[in-house]
Amino acid sequence: MDLAARHRGREVGVNDDRDWVSRGLWAEGFVAALATLTVAWPLTDLLREGSWLAPGVTMVLLVALGGAVLRSLDTPPTLVALGQLVLGLGGLAVIYLRDTLWRGVLPTRETLEMVGALLAQAGTVLQTYAAPAPTTQGVSFLVVAVLTLTAVSVDSMGVTGRAPASAGIPLVAGFLVSVSNTGQAMEPWYFAAVLVMWLLMLAQQGRRLSLSWPSAGRRESRGAGDVSEGPRTYRGLAQLVGALTVVAAVLGAAFLPHLPPTFLGDGLARNPDARDIDADAGDVSFTETMDPGQDLRNQSQAPVLSYRTDAISLQPLRVTATERFEDGRWVAPERLTSALLPQGAPIPDPPGLGEGVPVGESEFQVLDNVLEPPHLAVPPLLTALELQDAGYRYDPEDATVVLQGQSPRYDADYLTIDVGGQLPDGVGDQPASADDFDEDLLAVDEVSQDAVSALADEVVGEEDNALQAAVLIQGHLRSEGDYQYSLELEPAAEAGADDPIGGFLETRQGYCVQFATAMVMMARHEGIPARMAVGFLPGTPQQDGSRQIIAADAHTWPELWIDGLGWTRFEPTPGVRAGTPPAYARSTDEGDAAPSTSEVPQEITPTPEPTAAPAPGDPTLLDRLGDLLPTLLRTLLALLLLGALATVLPWAGRRHREAGVRSATTASERIEGEWQLLTRSLSDLGVATPPERSPRSMRRHYLGGTTMEETGDRALGRAVATLERSRYAAPGSLGEDEAHQMSEDVRTVVDEVRHTSPWNQRVNAALLPGSGVAGMRAGVRRLLRR
Repeated sequence: MDLAARHRGREVGVNDDRDWVSRGLWAEGFVAALATLTVAWPLTDLLREGSWLAPGVTMVLLVALGGAVLRSLDTPPTLVALGQLVLGLGGLAVIYLRDTLWRGVLPTRETLEMVGALLAQAGTVLQTYAAPAPTTQGVSFLVVAVLTLTAVSVDSMGVTGRAPASAGIPLVAGFLVSVSNTGQAMEPWYFAAVLVMWLLMLAQQGRRLSLSWPSAGRRESRGAGDVSEGPRTYRGLAQLVGALTVVAAVLGAAFLPHLPPTFLGDGLARNPDARDIDADAGDVSFTETMDPGQDLRNQSQAPVLSYRTDAISLQPLRVTATERFEDGRWVAPERLTSALLPQGAPIPDPPGLGEGVPVGESEFQVLDNVLEPPHLAVPPLLTALELQDAGYRYDPEDATVVLQGQSPRYDADYLTIDVGGQLPDGVGDQPASADDFDEDLLAVDEVSQDAVSALADEVVGEEDNALQAAVLIQGHLRSEGDYQYSLELEPAAEAGADDPIGGFLETRQGYCVQFATAMVMMARHEGIPARMAVGFLPGTPQQDGSRQIIAADAHTWPELWIDGLGWTRFEPTPGVRAGTPPAYARSTDEGDAAPSTSEVPQEITPTPEPTAAPAPGDPTLLDRLGDLLPTLLRTLLALLLLGALATVLPWAGRRHREAGVRSATTASERIEGEWQLLTRSLSDLGVATPPERSPRSMRRHYLGGTTMEETGDRALGRAVATLERSRYAAPGSLGEDEAHQMSEDVRTVVDEVRHTSPWNQRVNAALLPGSGVAGMRAGVRRLLRR
């Protein structure tokens, strides 16, 4: 190969690389990804934790990268969007649903149930919290999913579809959701950032269009009708009005009064008058907020749970527990599916319960349950569980049952420490080893550490037995410290205060959360692992001997690790809306003067089971999703068939258009094949195929039926000249250089015509090309001839 040929080869390689990058629109895709992330910027103020940031950025970049690669491979626009959507869904499944996938790839029914549970969890938080809301796993899943779909929409419309102006629709939708829930006037840089990114997308499109116009010879500049010679007065006025509009939007949003929304969703969970006697049964907020304050104000008499038990001394019903206290609030646990026991696995024995502790076994039978899954109310020290119409998994870390599906009735067995029994000697003597427990179980809130440690040292003194130290702390909070039970908190004790725990210890007024939190922190200061449990008081007895629980029976209490007892319930909350301290947690001189609604006679006479079974609960989200599963599968199958058609037809069209090029063996045959590619491609774009006349006549036909810039005109002229030489010159006079130039000119003409064609013709050419139908017909005819 001579030097000139090698130089042309290098030039072709460089041009191919440039064409690959140009087709992929990598820079435009990167800007679209930044625009999507800019829209999500206000969410940093709406959500308390930033656990959604890393997966959100990852998914947006994955969508952008996938789109650029598919465009570089000259994939049809619709398939690019579908590919990005598949990438996004796959990424979400890997990040949030990996443990439910069959062999880590295919979704299962458990995947659908997990999605329903995550969305239900997110809905509860968004209808319960004002900003900033806790970023639970469900909220993170919802935010990242919406961000992923926004990224797909923006990239598909603004980059693949080359319509960045339309991409402003999903951008402004996401932006309005973000900034309309902050409860404050919008910060101007939020709007400015989104505006700059959107204008940059428009500028990229404008630059790309202007570069395709050789300004010295574009059609618009021919003659006296040059568009650049319009009245400059109106152009300047338009620029001034546009600039003033942007400035007014930024300043107006920053300074005009802004009515704060009550909550992220349409809930009213923190409003004392939010719920009334018509509130939905089973509608409790503490499962996500870990604070039953709103539930305690709930006036609804609708039962959450109806049950009966043969236990002599009733205990609160436990729903969940948490050990994390951050920014003045308890944080709901984020349960990893991998940390749960397999579905239906036997309940393990209560950890740490030593030999010689006097225990008895009691039965617990739920007659009607409307508490929303995945939450289930059961007594502590659970030993066995049997559900109706649902499954469960068990979290051994905090002894919590994770319900899978709605269970209107269930039975449980549990242990109770005998009221009159004597604890064995040495219980509580052995201090807990910090190495055996998660650091959160021993972490004292840094803000309130001084106040907590001073009070704990005063109350506990030199007592080194963990059980006795816990009894002293409980006695101080319950009766000896002159604390008052009240749902109304002083501002210093509110969750949003600088030091809510210290504020409570100073004002000595609060409800169960404040008392339980204070005892947890004081116990941790004494080296006792502690966490906070949430659930319900035993409820109200009914005439048939059963008991009924309503939302206002919500309650919290501390659980402390005591050597010889394991995780042990205490009751530091005084007043009529608190539980009775367990017998093992009562000091010898404790009177408990204030009666408790949970106190019951020492003997309970069980009544016969009523003959009429309670009505089943309303179908849950998971039930509805399960019922819709066949329809969803049929819809998915139809989409897959449409996707297959949208893949096969463009592929067949491309094969049909390039048939002459593939079968060519000489330069002249390749030139004829390229001309055939031109005519069939333009036909797909709605340009009629000219009759077989001279090449010049066909050129005039195409010039009259298309709109092209001068670049396209010149390319068409060169292609026609090459075709004439191929047909009428001496054989062998044209070589590969001419064939390669013909290929470049044909691509230029097709791109010019496509660029100026209406959007519906471009879509039709991409999804339902006539060449595809013709190619499939030709393929069928070939098969029939065999």
